[in-house]
Amino acid sequence: MSQITLKNRMLAVVTPYAPDLVAALKTQVPGDSRKWDGAAKTWLVDPQYGPVVQALIRKHLGEQCALPAAPETSAKPELRLMEVRYLGRVKQRQDGTETAYAWVDGGWNAIFAKAVLWAWFGQTNRPGEAATLYQVLGVQADADGAAIKAAWKRLARQWHPDTCREPDAAGQFRAIKDAYDILGDDGKRARYDAGRALEASLRAHVAYDASDPIAALVAASEWAPPLRNGWIMVKGIEKMGRFVAAEILEWQDIVRGDGAVLVASWPMGADKFTEEWVL
Repeated sequence: MSQITLKNRMLAVVTPYAPDLVAALKTQVPGDSRKWDGAAKTWLVDPQYGPVVQALIRKHLGEQCALPAAPETSAKPELRLMEVRYLGRVKQRQDGTETAYAWVDGGWNAIFAKAVLWAWFGQTNRPGEAATLYQVLGVQADADGAAIKAAWKRLARQWHPDTCREPDAAGQFRAIKDAYDILGDDGKRARYDAGRALEASLRAHVAYDASDPIAALVAASEWAPPLRNGWIMVKGIEKMGRFVAAEILEWQDIVRGDGAVLVASWPMGADKFTEEWVL
């Protein structure tokens, strides 16, 4: 017999197991508004989706469940400094949202939308897939030499094949090195900027074909943020036991007392990320 009750300002939904119901729930209730409590075998759902859950139970189980009185919503934006040990890839979820989960305080307790990460990094791809060399290093086109060098060192430390276990670490590291070889040299950078200006002028006369299957494939692929961990100052709200980021305000490396910096990566086939301290 299905039941919907209140638990810690959330709806606690208990039903007989029904694969179609679970699939529909994951599609119609966003990931940041639901959470599976395995120990209690209960779905925790944001009360605003109560009517949706009620309708799904009626459709898939033929049962009519009463909804408890909804609690007053009190979640307010707040600033939080989080020690993110690993930030996963952005993936398209079953509900259509594109988000990345972050390992904070011993669990996947923070969520970053793709738009939030793109706004911070100022780029839409991993280093080896970025549109410009500036985006490879995650700096603005007017960045000075010191900023370019600092960005190169930071990314090289994250993606160096000796410490990074991501499957494409070698390729990403080469892209970072190639970008710095050009942007770190004043003469090469000037020629690169001139070429970009010419390319932009030519591109302005060419219509973009949104139906291009290659463009569609790239747009649908997963995206890995250039940095995978750090102390991150975030503005957002607490929701369903997770912190949902709305804006990144600061991102600093996790540094040990001896100056070593923490680098995190996820080896192919592994069931958890790895960590290494790099001097």
